[in-house]
Amino acid sequence: MTYYQTLLTRYKLLFLIFITSLIPFLGTAQNVSVSGPTDSLSVGSLFDFSLTLHSNSEYDRIIFPDSSVFNDDLEFISRKQFRLPSLSDSANYKLQFFADKDIIIPPLPVKLVSGNDTTLFFTEAYPLFFKTVLTSENEDFNPLKPNFEFSILLWPWILVALILAALAYFLYHKFYKNKPKIETKIVEIPEFVSPLVQLEERLNTIKEEHTLRAEKDYKLFYSQLGDAIRTYLEDLYNIPALESTTRELSRYMDAFGVDLELIKFTRLILNEADMIKFAKMIPTLDQSWGAYQHAQAFLERARVYDIQRISRLKERFEAQFKETEEELDLKENINGMG
Repeated sequence: MTYYQTLLTRYKLLFLIFITSLIPFLGTAQNVSVSGPTDSLSVGSLFDFSLTLHSNSEYDRIIFPDSSVFNDDLEFISRKQFRLPSLSDSANYKLQFFADKDIIIPPLPVKLVSGNDTTLFFTEAYPLFFKTVLTSENEDFNPLKPNFEFSILLWPWILVALILAALAYFLYHKFYKNKPKIETKIVEIPEFVSPLVQLEERLNTIKEEHTLRAEKDYKLFYSQLGDAIRTYLEDLYNIPALESTTRELSRYMDAFGVDLELIKFTRLILNEADMIKFAKMIPTLDQSWGAYQHAQAFLERARVYDIQRISRLKERFEAQFKETEEELDLKENINGMG
């Protein structure tokens, strides 16, 4: 997309928002204000998005939209609702931007409940602009320059090759040909450790430390729990789980054919861990043990679903040492012939 196409797209978005703001909703004037980022956003940017409803009369409560109203281009992180003076309420959303173009947050429903009456309001559409590194000056790549031919003198290269050959022959006779034979040693094959066994040991350690810790460090507990699951997926499925965000890991698991139950338990643990890390949520002790039970359910499901994959992993592990033994046998035969 060129610079001018980007400007045209943004003008269209602003025009659509202007038209939307003129439409009456359910016979009542619009009294919901919207605030959000004014600068362009890059992929992965976190930003605040707020809705504020102003009323001229008393009301019982306000129902703001939940996370389901945001599409796949926006990742919901958290929501906080505040009661403001002068008959007003406000909801602040923490979102993460994952689009690769300009998008619009469509008009969102807000319900005002007063007794048995419910009044529905809609917000104005709000544009979010994608930040790109391309400009009109560097969008097109310059063509490659033509290659120039140079005259090549062969005799210096031939002379260098002869000198290197003579040096190699000298070094062979001096250091290798008369070198005493080295006795080969048998390589001991290490025992294969199943990723399931490692996951179970990590979960037991996490449980013991969390139980004995007087002051609960929930951020550390959820981090260790998530890393245990990520390590298992990386070791068994060869997914870069430890380096991926929760959203990226979900896509990898779908692409690598991970069991749906395993994906469900992984998302439950990692989403809660992200809320603690990014939204500063403070869980209860019961919530932390609930997350641990999700990890145990992941382990039990993996025992059934991943048994064949672990068997193949063990075969590949032992095969590499079998090749090493064959190479040692070949060296011994060569030494015997010498």
